[in-house]
Amino acid sequence: MGLEQVKKEILDKADEEAGKIVEKAKNEAEGILKKTKEEIEAYRKGADEDTKKLIEAMERKVMAAAEFDVKKMKLDRKKEIIDSVFEQVEKELRELPDRKREENIKKLLAKAKKDIEVKYVHANENDRKIVQKISGVQYKETDIIGGIVAESPDLNFVVDISYDELLQNVRKTYLQEIAKMLFD
Repeated sequence: MGLEQVKKEILDKADEEAGKIVEKAKNEAEGILKKTKEEIEAYRKGADEDTKKLIEAMERKVMAAAEFDVKKMKLDRKKEIIDSVFEQVEKELRELPDRKREENIKKLLAKAKKDIEVKYVHANENDRKIVQKISGVQYKETDIIGGIVAESPDLNFVVDISYDELLQNVRKTYLQEIAKMLFD
């Protein structure tokens, strides 16, 4: 066996070994590449799921906010309607004919006299003449829709039966019933 032969065998063996190493490295690289692709796909699916969940959560949040806004707008509109009803009642009370206003003031004064001794009667400017015709009481002007605020001689007791106070009490006490009548 000559040197050339030995050299050739060594080179052939080295070539064969190199081929095996390259093949092994190629197989390992393909395995790593396949595993990486699988991991990327799994990550993409996970990211897609996370994104989908995030989008669904955002949709729910937007829908809840929209539903809240709609409910708030409905409530605001209902409040406007109720306010409008009370404004209309207030307008009608301001425009009562003189005879009806006089009749109401006398009834309210009789009611106040059941609770206190009345010396002063607070009423609006339109009712001045009506109150001044009543003996035993003194008129005091006040800014109210109508009705009266009765006061004792020593100023310690007050009975407020003005239309303002009566409307406020009606609103407080019967608001739910009024809303049912208007909206159900």
